[in-house]
Amino acid sequence: MTADLDVPARKRTAGPVQWLAGWKLWTVPPSALALVLTVELLAVAGFALVLRDFDWTTGAALRWLLLVGMSVLHAELSARVERLRRYLTAGVHVTMTSVWAFTAVLSLPASYAAALVIVLFVHSNWQRRQQRSTVAHRELYSISVAVLGSLAACEAHRLVLAWLPPLVGGLDGALAALAALIVYLGVNSVLVLTTIYLVVRPVPLRDLLPEREELALEVGTLVLGIFTAQALIATPWLVPLVIVLLVLLQRSSLVAQLEVAAATDTKTGLLNASAWQELAQRELVRSQHTGSPCALMLLDLDHFKRVNDTLGHLAGDVALRAIGDALKRELRGYDAVARFGGEEFVVLLNDLNLDAAVLVAERTLSRIRGLEIAGSADGASGLRLTASIGLAAHPQHGQHLTDLLEAADLALYAAKSAGRDQVGLPAAARQVARPA
Repeated sequence: MTADLDVPARKRTAGPVQWLAGWKLWTVPPSALALVLTVELLAVAGFALVLRDFDWTTGAALRWLLLVGMSVLHAELSARVERLRRYLTAGVHVTMTSVWAFTAVLSLPASYAAALVIVLFVHSNWQRRQQRSTVAHRELYSISVAVLGSLAACEAHRLVLAWLPPLVGGLDGALAALAALIVYLGVNSVLVLTTIYLVVRPVPLRDLLPEREELALEVGTLVLGIFTAQALIATPWLVPLVIVLLVLLQRSSLVAQLEVAAATDTKTGLLNASAWQELAQRELVRSQHTGSPCALMLLDLDHFKRVNDTLGHLAGDVALRAIGDALKRELRGYDAVARFGGEEFVVLLNDLNLDAAVLVAERTLSRIRGLEIAGSADGASGLRLTASIGLAAHPQHGQHLTDLLEAADLALYAAKSAGRDQVGLPAAARQVARPA
């Protein structure tokens, strides 16, 4: 994992002292600065400590050189894909070079493993310097975190092997590898996420956690490192085949990220209109085949123009994100929800009839009423948000998606005309449904 603490710095043009003094590291909060400097000092001390026990052996040296060669070759072959993955990743980015670092943890002494980590990051820094996308203090901290994670994982691996008696089928080795994986992942994750939190707080912890897909990719990469370590010890000629697996894994991850990006609204993180229509159409066909009900909810932010005119367009974007977050929290995870355009949102509520959909819509409006967009720094007061909702249900208000959208749009217009901040229903349902 790597942490982005600030934007890329300008090219170094001053002397070493002026350049060092110009690092944006010195502008971060004191708690974050203290953690960064502590981690870097511990990494230096830890590396110096294991170097005292450095023992040159031909076997270990050859394994180390093979891992260095494979890691550099892998980095060169996957540079373009990795650059695109980094661009598409929001927040914590998982680098798949950890497969080589973790292989060294399980198959080499701690001094060799830490040295390999340093080589990996120096080469990565050289690659990114060619693209003018490096920040010196960020790279230094990333190296320090990785060195500490590797040293801690080496020690966990050694202690578990020393504590466990030999078990049948090499189970003791498997348990030691699992312990090393947990420590390696834990140290890296905790240090990176804690640093980001100290820099950008206050922020909910859940907003800092990596996406499930990124976390799964990290774990999968480390598991592959376990098998690579076994291959390196038993059959070293199989190690180059790992590069093929890694490149394929990176490309499949990139394809998945591109698909998500193509289906996502950039301002809210919800589905965009075209992706929602495709998903909603499939769900509607399923409802028709199973005979289960579903409802369509069309939501429009009230007086959105006033938000833009009073607080500015950036505040308008904040309002859209706030509505999107409210919908994510209030609705079920499998409900298809999207930003439909402008300040309008649309939701397909699976397996809910009109009465149940009315209750969901009212809860959603109650959550939105608690939202407030803060004023600007010049003293402008904030604005509280409200929204209006139009509902339509399948099958009573239409069999096709366009029919339901038209019915919900008419119901939304009725809610707006009735004073906003309420739920509107199709005309035929207003007499039997509970008023909003």
